[in-house]
Amino acid sequence: MTDRFWDQWYLWYLRLLRLLDRGSFRNDGLKASDVLPILKEKVAFVSGGRDKRGGPILTFPARSNHDRIRQEDLRKLVTYLASVPSEDVCKRGFTVIIDMRGSKWDLIKPLLKTLQEAFPAEIHVALIIKPDNFWQKQKTNFGSSKFIFETSMVSVEGLTKLVDPSQLTEEFDGSLDYNHEEWIELRLSLEEFFNSAVHLLSRLEDLQEMLARKEFPVDVEGSRRLIDEHTQLKKKVLKAPVEELDREGQRLLQCIRCSDGFSGRNCIPGSADFQSLVPKITSLLDKLHSTRQHLHQMWHVRKLKLDQCFQLRLFEQDAEKMFDWISHNKELFLQSHTEIGVSYQHALDLQTQHNHFAMNSMVSGAPALSTASGGRRVGGEDEKTSNLGKREELSVRKL
Repeated sequence: MTDRFWDQWYLWYLRLLRLLDRGSFRNDGLKASDVLPILKEKVAFVSGGRDKRGGPILTFPARSNHDRIRQEDLRKLVTYLASVPSEDVCKRGFTVIIDMRGSKWDLIKPLLKTLQEAFPAEIHVALIIKPDNFWQKQKTNFGSSKFIFETSMVSVEGLTKLVDPSQLTEEFDGSLDYNHEEWIELRLSLEEFFNSAVHLLSRLEDLQEMLARKEFPVDVEGSRRLIDEHTQLKKKVLKAPVEELDREGQRLLQCIRCSDGFSGRNCIPGSADFQSLVPKITSLLDKLHSTRQHLHQMWHVRKLKLDQCFQLRLFEQDAEKMFDWISHNKELFLQSHTEIGVSYQHALDLQTQHNHFAMNSMVSGAPALSTASGGRRVGGEDEKTSNLGKREELSVRKL
């Protein structure tokens, strides 16, 4: 198959991978930076813990000012947090833990209603930690609210019977290592990395489309211009921050792998949610390096063809000038050299002048004939170049 086929196939392959990478964060365009203020307040978080079914856990920790949170901000927050676990894990349904200790009990219904209306993933069950002095407070009838997910009121002790303590954070007497500030920092870095890597792949893909072009200039000036543009394009390839992104990707991988036994000053406690992103990070890094390498190969192939084209256009230009010179001097010669000699010596002198003229014509035509042969050797001559070369050669030899 032709090089053009493989170039086009490679471009199609990159577009497909880019679409898959854009799906790495399934949040309808929401990023951590979009919900950063409310995210920092730790209104809710996903620690990476799993329930006994393997479903993700969404936690609303105890706080006394739930009523001060804007509903729109809360909707955006839960929409974003629903996108953090992998798609396969989300399909199992979330276990939502709502800690009502220290909160007003009448705020539970609005929170559950927001989850039902705005949470984009399936909720398996909402476990509500009973507030202090629960039985002295007015009981709430959840049945009348008709929630589409199960709700259950439990104590902290009862929670550990439903979710393994190793999957609960310390506020629920669990042992899962979770630091909210470090989680936000790592999440921001990951999203910035993915965004930068996909953007760079898009830029490299655009450069590949430019290199895959098959059209060539029709004159010398056009050839020079395309060669200059091609040189500038190589500078763009060399400036692509692949190494910078590779270093950032390796740093993120080191942070994530801390929970697998790695340790160091830059390590951030990992979680199952971060672990699921490791294949995506390594895949992006591999694609960045392979795409740039392929770009280098395409650039050198295109450079060779442009150089060949430039030589051919130079030949065409020189050959046209030579043909004009031959045509002009042939007419002058025929007009000015009409004598055949009135004596032997006169005829001999005229013959000598004729031989000198013929020799000068061959010397002047030699570069064009040499260029014509060179043009045929580069393997890129077109029909016009071939015909022009043959015409020049015949004209010089006839003269």
